[in-house]
Amino acid sequence: MGDFFWPTLFGVFCVCWCLGAYNRLRRLRRQALGSVQKLFSQLAEFKPLFARGIQNMKEPLESQGRTPSAAVSFPGWAAVLEAAGQLDAVLQTVSRTSLDSAEIRSTAQAMEALQRSWAAACEVPQDLAGDALPPELRTQWGVLSHRMLAARATANQDLAAYNQAIAQIPVRWLAPVVPFAALAYF
Repeated sequence: MGDFFWPTLFGVFCVCWCLGAYNRLRRLRRQALGSVQKLFSQLAEFKPLFARGIQNMKEPLESQGRTPSAAVSFPGWAAVLEAAGQLDAVLQTVSRTSLDSAEIRSTAQAMEALQRSWAAACEVPQDLAGDALPPELRTQWGVLSHRMLAARATANQDLAAYNQAIAQIPVRWLAPVVPFAALAYF
């Protein structure tokens, strides 16, 4: 055996290991970002839900001869609509750019604001006209919320696997060389 056999074998091993680690990180990042995009598609369904809710609330008021703008005057409803609009604006911004931790955090904050405003609107007591939020809207919220929570859990699991792969000792040295950075959780 020549003098270069063992160094060459070690060099080939290192190159193969680096390529394998690189491909694994790319696969984990693609999987994590795919889960985040699926979560974003679940979140995008909330705004049409509230648009339909407004339309459903306007129709009975118009038939009673009341102004349709009274539908928005239900307590807490304006805050829910504003939070849904903010979430939609954040999702539209994120869809035009590459995904990074700051965008994930801003989306998570908008999502939490929508959930807080919904909870506040649900706590409004009934008046003579009935519930502030129609029962079918509450049911649709429950279905969308359940799907969103499942997508959020999957996204966080995939993000955790990706972040954990980056934090491992040998890959930690490779990640800065190749542009891999940890991503924020939801």
